[in-house]
Amino acid sequence: MDTRNWVTGKKKLVLVTLMAVLANTPDLAAESQEILTLQQMVDTAVKNNPSVIESQKRWEEKQARIPLATAWPNPQLGIMKDDIPKNSLNPFDAMMTEYTLTQEIMNPAKLKAMGRMAGSDAEMAEANYRDKQMEVYTAAKTAYYDLLYADKALEIGKENQQLMGQLVQIAQVNYSTGMVPLQDTLRAQTEFSKMTTDLLNMASMVAVAKAKVNSVLGRSTDTPFTVREEFSAPPPNFDLAVMQKEAQSGKPAVVSMERQVDMAKNGMELAKKQGLPDYQFSIGYKDRKQTMMDTQPDTWKMEFMVMLPLWQGKNKAEAKSTAASLDAAQASLNNMKNMTDLDLQMALTEAQSAWRQIDLYKNTVIPQAEQTYQAGVVSYTNGKVDFMAVLDSLNALRNAKLDYYKARVDYEKAAANLEKAVGKPMFTSGVQP
Repeated sequence: MDTRNWVTGKKKLVLVTLMAVLANTPDLAAESQEILTLQQMVDTAVKNNPSVIESQKRWEEKQARIPLATAWPNPQLGIMKDDIPKNSLNPFDAMMTEYTLTQEIMNPAKLKAMGRMAGSDAEMAEANYRDKQMEVYTAAKTAYYDLLYADKALEIGKENQQLMGQLVQIAQVNYSTGMVPLQDTLRAQTEFSKMTTDLLNMASMVAVAKAKVNSVLGRSTDTPFTVREEFSAPPPNFDLAVMQKEAQSGKPAVVSMERQVDMAKNGMELAKKQGLPDYQFSIGYKDRKQTMMDTQPDTWKMEFMVMLPLWQGKNKAEAKSTAASLDAAQASLNNMKNMTDLDLQMALTEAQSAWRQIDLYKNTVIPQAEQTYQAGVVSYTNGKVDFMAVLDSLNALRNAKLDYYKARVDYEKAAANLEKAVGKPMFTSGVQP
């Protein structure tokens, strides 16, 4: 049997098999699917993500508790039956019925401090809600760009396999003319087969990336959709000092810590006011049974009581505790501000590094890799270089394209981290935290 004919037949069988595998792979793009833009994704995530909804309801709960903090205790209504004959257990035989209405009155200064504490707590919950929105906003953009990269990797993989198919044909022709050994043809076919496996793995990565996007959007992970490619971040000509100033004053996480400090201050004020007295007011009515022996008329009774805070040990301990809580809250605020500056510096550095890589790959690495590959194909066709040299140049071209796209994705993700560090969206409009 002619070895060359056997190789040709095997080559055709391999190509037919691989084409059948690819033909049986579901073409999701051909299906009717929702097409999401980046704006639609962040809007949906900020509205529908379960963690955002939970944080919003926590805020609403804290708001609803503000009136409770300043409300008076419920009044007490009492009915007393007095002078019941000793030989009777019937309360209606009592000679006198007394009705009383009692209201406890907390010192107004204490109520005011408690209201301010509840208000600060609600404001802290609101800031936490805004921070959660910003966190989900960033997560949505990160998931979006991870999906773009997975899609691009699959696309470049398919292009690479097409180029590999051309190399298989060239290797077959060169082998049939005796220019290269059988090993080159077999190696080319093996690489072509391995690329099919890689494509299937890449398709799985795309599916996982889509599931993550759906999860961030707050919907079922198997919801079908496609995305439109968008790169929205401008060049990294950012003023770090301006961004630091904005972050220190407006970032939700910083605002939350500031409200925690306010709440601790109000708690300290309340602890100091525990030394003030509280009050109790009662009004009563005595209904007497008129008898021949007792003709006293019905009477009213009014009572005013002051609860004196004589035992100050508890109040001193509470004041000491709130002072420590205030110091801890202030330290947390300072730490948050320091971390915010660090996050800004890191995100800006990552953005600038990715931007330089984008320029390098676009204008230098990819053109050189393409030239090297084309020269290698021509040389291999003429029998001047071996197959491994061409294969290396093909892999280098693929890696250069992937690295270029990854640099673009990394830049957008770094820009999203800049937005998160500042605490507000800067590169996307629409429904925003």
